[in-house]
Amino acid sequence: MSYGLEMFKDRHEEREQILNWLADPATRMITVFGRRGIGKSSLAAKVIETLANGGSGYHGIVNLSTRTGGAITVERIFFTCAELADPEQKEALDAVWGSFREPREKLISLFEVLGERLNIILLDNIEDQLSDDGQPAGPDLEVFFDVVFRASRGPRLLVTSQVPVALDPALRRMEARLHLREGLPVAESVALLRELDRGGDAGLLDAPIADLELAARRLHGVPRALELTVGALADDDLTLPTLDDVLKDFTARGNVVDQLAHARYRRLDEEARMTMDVLAVFGIPVTRQAVEWVIRPLAPGMDAARALSQLAHVYMVSVDRPTREFVLHPLDADIAYSALPTTGAFSRRVLERRVAAWFEHERTLPPWRAVADVGNHRLAFEHRLRAEDYDACAFILDDIGEFLTLQGSSREVIGMHFALQGHLNDDAAILADLICYGMARQLGGPHEEAVEPLQQAVALAERLGDLPHLGRALFSLGDVLRYLRRLREAISILARAADVAAQLGEPEHQAHSLLCLSLSHTYLEELPEALAVADQLGRLADETGEALIRARARDASSAAYIVLGRWDEAYRTAGEAVAAYEEASVPEALGYARNVQGIALLAQKRIDDAVELLNRAKDDSAGAETPRAEGLCFYNLAWAYWMSGNYDAARTAAHSAVEAFRRAGGADIDASEQLAVAAAAMADGDRPGAQAALTAAATAAQGNTDLVPGQWLLTEAAAMRTAAQDEQ
Repeated sequence: MSYGLEMFKDRHEEREQILNWLADPATRMITVFGRRGIGKSSLAAKVIETLANGGSGYHGIVNLSTRTGGAITVERIFFTCAELADPEQKEALDAVWGSFREPREKLISLFEVLGERLNIILLDNIEDQLSDDGQPAGPDLEVFFDVVFRASRGPRLLVTSQVPVALDPALRRMEARLHLREGLPVAESVALLRELDRGGDAGLLDAPIADLELAARRLHGVPRALELTVGALADDDLTLPTLDDVLKDFTARGNVVDQLAHARYRRLDEEARMTMDVLAVFGIPVTRQAVEWVIRPLAPGMDAARALSQLAHVYMVSVDRPTREFVLHPLDADIAYSALPTTGAFSRRVLERRVAAWFEHERTLPPWRAVADVGNHRLAFEHRLRAEDYDACAFILDDIGEFLTLQGSSREVIGMHFALQGHLNDDAAILADLICYGMARQLGGPHEEAVEPLQQAVALAERLGDLPHLGRALFSLGDVLRYLRRLREAISILARAADVAAQLGEPEHQAHSLLCLSLSHTYLEELPEALAVADQLGRLADETGEALIRARARDASSAAYIVLGRWDEAYRTAGEAVAAYEEASVPEALGYARNVQGIALLAQKRIDDAVELLNRAKDDSAGAETPRAEGLCFYNLAWAYWMSGNYDAARTAAHSAVEAFRRAGGADIDASEQLAVAAAAMADGDRPGAQAALTAAATAAQGNTDLVPGQWLLTEAAAMRTAAQDEQ
């Protein structure tokens, strides 16, 4: 029996499946197979324990392992099973064994003596006696399996192996197979790590949960890998490694490779090993064509298809037949990747570059409509990064950074920037990276952190004479300055950005610059100028027929209508902007446009409708990773709740606005804080405090017409003062 069953984790569905199979009279053999260390033996032992505890109908249980008793032979099977017989039957069985009968006949006699009672035999780690493709390596197992399947009275078999036993196709109907592919879930892995360190020697009992969860993911939940990690921490009294130290070189440690790597790897021919290495670099399921494409210039005469077939046949790779894709188990991929040479034709860097080139070859060309459309670009980036081709990474980021940011993936773009920080040498690559980072901060915040890199990008683009990148840098810088209420600076820069885009014949960039230019005029309440730019946008939309440009035009107009108090027109044109943004698949702008609609509804005292719409706008903004828009919606929701007399909800929404604006940066934090103070004061019955805070909020909100008009707050404060005077 396997030790440590009290620490058995998860596998509840798999255990129930095996028990259900064992309850089916048609099932003679169940094979649990999978990579080394995945927990096959523990699962089988837990099933046996469940059967032994009664109620299953099984009378006798035999446990045979190649690791604890040597080779599994007919003799060993016979005498171990004979222990299940009644005392008076054992002498008869001894006589059977001492006869000159064939091994097959001896086994048949054994099972006849054991009678009708249900018995189960566990054959653990049987791969030690199988060939790489699952054929029994000697006659004993071959005879045993044949008897089990053909005898009228035979035991049930529960087998664990790295590869399933190769049976005659006619017998497969009596065998059930469970491929144990996945490790333990993260929560169970964390619990196991702590239980394995019960004495605290490895320092895991008090380790932060986040560190243990990271370890669980890094080790893919493979139970044996978790055990080896605890051992590496607890037993090294010389270097005293941390958990992070062990994880960094885990798959390169000799004892780890000895206990977790496939022993069959050393028996593979050169073609199969090279193919396995390529799969390790890919790290995800890929087609045969992808593997062949990577290998072809490195080993022109190699037959990758044959190698893949060989690896699949011996279960060293998994095959998804519907998609025709091949993949290594993640831990096998990690081990193989760690063993890749650092130099030579099949070195790690060469393979990373070839895999990156495959994804570049397979990339989808614009126009893109969803983040998934640039998935191959992002995979190419990751492989170029591992190959230390940093400048090439920057150019990939340049291709997709703006699109990802507009799709709500600004955090991913920021992460890509930090991966390249300090590694770029080419001026063009540095420029591309600065702009992508600045744009991601422009939408994802904090806005203050976007100013310096965008100013650097403008200067570098001017020095290089790079007009396309100059236009993008000017636009992002101008828009950030608008957020920061540096409106005069923003207007001049945005006007220049629009001119550069027009000069380059880039109508979408021109339209975005014009939208932000119009909004800047609106913030300054320069409404004729704002509407003039909106009209210019409308003409550009008519000329191009582009939904996104039409959306920008309606967006600009609706903001101006809010300041003019033309509520019906503001609501209608903002709705048209929403529809056009959805048509163009640009989610980052939906929260802004719906926020305008919410303000228009509040002006018309349609409070419930406004709350519903602003909540939707807030969710749009959170999903698109645009914290500024999220903050605007929360602020306006707070005022909606105020209007309905729900001051506790108003305070909560205003605090949420503060948090969102802190993530975004900019100048709207003060207004939100004061509105929260006002709502708290009203909830406490402090009307003078509420009046003062409302006045402060209105003052702080000046210059941002995406917030409910400050005059509404001032009017409310004045009405409260009048009511107080009347009461006196």
